[in-house]
Amino acid sequence: MPFSEPHADAACNFFELVLKHTADEYYGKPFLLMPWQEEALREIFGNVDADGNRIIQMAYLEVPKKAGKTEFAAGIVLFVLATSTQPGCQVYGAAAATRQAMNVYRAASKMVEQSPVLRKRLDLRRGTNRIVRRDDRDSFYGAIAADGDFGDGVNPSVVIADEVHRWKTRKQMENWDVLSNGGITRGQTLTLAITTAGVQNDSPLAWRLHEKTRKVRDGIVSDPKFYGRIYSADPTDDPGDPKTWIKANPSVKENGGFLDLERIREKYESHVAEGDLTSFKRYFLNLWDQKESRCIDLNKWDSCAGWTAQGLLPVGASSKVRTLPDDLMTKFLARPCWAGVDLSMSTDLTAVSFVFPCDDGGYDVLPFFWTPAEGLRKRELTDGMPYQAWADQGLIELAEGAVIDYRDIRARLEWGAQLFDLQEICFDPWNSRELSTKMIEDGHRCTEIRQGFSTLSGPSKKLLELVAGGKLYHGGNPVLRWNASCLSVKEANDNLIFQKPERQRNSARIDGISATVNALARAMVAVEANNFQMELW
Repeated sequence: MPFSEPHADAACNFFELVLKHTADEYYGKPFLLMPWQEEALREIFGNVDADGNRIIQMAYLEVPKKAGKTEFAAGIVLFVLATSTQPGCQVYGAAAATRQAMNVYRAASKMVEQSPVLRKRLDLRRGTNRIVRRDDRDSFYGAIAADGDFGDGVNPSVVIADEVHRWKTRKQMENWDVLSNGGITRGQTLTLAITTAGVQNDSPLAWRLHEKTRKVRDGIVSDPKFYGRIYSADPTDDPGDPKTWIKANPSVKENGGFLDLERIREKYESHVAEGDLTSFKRYFLNLWDQKESRCIDLNKWDSCAGWTAQGLLPVGASSKVRTLPDDLMTKFLARPCWAGVDLSMSTDLTAVSFVFPCDDGGYDVLPFFWTPAEGLRKRELTDGMPYQAWADQGLIELAEGAVIDYRDIRARLEWGAQLFDLQEICFDPWNSRELSTKMIEDGHRCTEIRQGFSTLSGPSKKLLELVAGGKLYHGGNPVLRWNASCLSVKEANDNLIFQKPERQRNSARIDGISATVNALARAMVAVEANNFQMELW
């Protein structure tokens, strides 16, 4: 990816030579960039293609409260508007509600008022919440609310989405789609979301962007058009230690910023006196609040792989059902197993998990996944996961069209029955009767696993116990690992079940784990009763 120092310098110089601060004791002083702000500007505006167009199309910045987000966002909209060479450059500053959107607009207006250069170039239209280019009246910056009605006619060059952890309603999510996709006909676009941490279940948009940023940072996915940074403490850090405050807050003086550490100390002591640090951790350590408990330590998960997962191999044009490499075929051939099934139609993955008891009390898990081929790229962008790469590796099977063909699932189960000593097929009753009826007609033993505490608490606890003990041998399958990373639990009266994410509000998926738990529900009963032929394996 080519990097242009002149482009990066232009953005930084605009802030420091043209803009002035707009609030409190810093009013009227030059906008000297903090290190985190300079890094963001250089990465977003310095990465260009051979024609000088920005490569970064989506950016996400997650910083604690009082880090200077509002003025930074105002500066970016003015930089783009004032320097753009595109005719009809539309820049939108959007927030969940009008009041929040106006904060950025007012800061931008004060910056224009303080700058002779900007006053000559830009015209303030306070009555319409717009700032207009004097030499091109079709180029403007407008403040809009994500809960308003602005239609599909917007054609944004740049969108600055402020405090996206507050974008929660269906209307706000629809308007996010309009804004982030509305400039598709333009040569270059940019959507920048900037926010403080939210509440995981209540902030689906921000959480999705948070997770994509984490996955890009950790090398799980790659997207050269995306830039993201998260500034936060770790959940295990001491919330009362000033080192934690410095770590989480890029705008404190110790990090080259303006914020006095004593101000954070005052907030900490106030929350301690109230007996609740939840808000302090969220706003000043930038730690997401979770209404459910995360339950899988991925270090423990990774340590019990047991063997190496491999993609499926094609077996010729006469069969659509791919098969295992020879070494895995030898490992599982003729062993007793239980098959768990978790079906979907389009949005979720569909999963089948073959679970094999081992002589050390553990279980081998052999999962299979399906997803529709239609709309795959869109789901990659929404979920932030490399579905196509997984499909190319044989780790996911692509169903033709927009929905899963259950005949493919039936074929995989028949394949398993021929190769393994398949004891039982365990179905989630939802939408499975047609498939399970056909499997029963073919002579297979099928059992419905009701999705509630009474049925699933035991096998769910068993799965957690197996992971903690290093005895859930999953081969390091990356799709199943992702499912494991998304797990959360719902508890009641010493019982627990894994919480299924809301498909329309959350990009998390746990289908492979759900299928495994369905299989464990019957496998563990049979193992405890010792009522199958142990000598076969």
